[in-house]
Amino acid sequence: MIELVNVSKIYKLENKKESLVLKDVSLSINESESIGIVGYSGAGKSTLIRLLNGLVKPSSGNVLVDGIDINSLKKNELNFLRHKIGMIFQDYNLLSSLKVIDNVLLSLKISKYSDSKSENLERAKEVLNLVGLSDKLNEYPKNLSGGQRQRVAIARAIASKPKYLLCDEITSALDNNTALEIIEILNDIKEKTNVTIIFITHQLEMVRKLCDRVVVMDSGEIIEDQKVLELFISPKTKTAKTLINLKTELDEYNDNTFILKYKNSANKERILSETIKKFEIDFNILSAKTLDIGKNIVGYLILEITGNRVDEAIIYLKNKGIEVEKYEVDTYW
Repeated sequence: MIELVNVSKIYKLENKKESLVLKDVSLSINESESIGIVGYSGAGKSTLIRLLNGLVKPSSGNVLVDGIDINSLKKNELNFLRHKIGMIFQDYNLLSSLKVIDNVLLSLKISKYSDSKSENLERAKEVLNLVGLSDKLNEYPKNLSGGQRQRVAIARAIASKPKYLLCDEITSALDNNTALEIIEILNDIKEKTNVTIIFITHQLEMVRKLCDRVVVMDSGEIIEDQKVLELFISPKTKTAKTLINLKTELDEYNDNTFILKYKNSANKERILSETIKKFEIDFNILSAKTLDIGKNIVGYLILEITGNRVDEAIIYLKNKGIEVEKYEVDTYW
């Protein structure tokens, strides 16, 4: 388990000024969990992830990895602890002078994975095959696409079999299709190794395809911490709503225009049909959308409800597990 306990971070600026980038943050990350940490630029998420492997020290509070306060460790002890933690950056950080296979082998040498050169070579080939690069072992990074370089970075990070995998904006510089391929690789790694994944991003689309849980940050603070499915159904803050970014503007709407949100659509049509009959109302569907979130589907409907018992119908829908809120032109849903 990784724990942050009342962690704050202050950076010293010029002219003796200070910048408070994390404010009394507490967070627990369970083993084998995939957690997304999301927020806009300046939210503090990249500083947070650098605290987890000791690249940055907190100004106050404690960072615990498997119960060990990493700030109390000597340099050699911290380096040993880092063998448990793999790190992937947005800009790959590959050594251009080394071939793909040698970039991974260097990581294994640094982590002291094995004294046997043949075991290290076997492991390097194994992880490069896992990320789909078995045919690129002897290529140099300059000859690879951005997505392929990121695959090498992933292979390098998981080569020593870390317990935790830190991913800092690793899909942000990639086109959408390539980014989704990287997420698919991470899902495959998660399934085969049970590694704990901490995924920093501003792209909630990637989080919903990879993570079980999501933390939303704003101005150095955690403002939401929910299961991914629940966040997409019932976000609590404007930051989360804008990150989800499902805003739909209608040319015309009135006081009887509502947004319905539901998970798993098997009973949705039956519930809507029952509501129409029970309360003698009509539904006029103005917009509809569904999203895959893990093994679940979240549905969104904008509709106009007409009749004399609209309020009763809304209560009935809510009791059936459907979220209902009034549509406004600036509503994010």
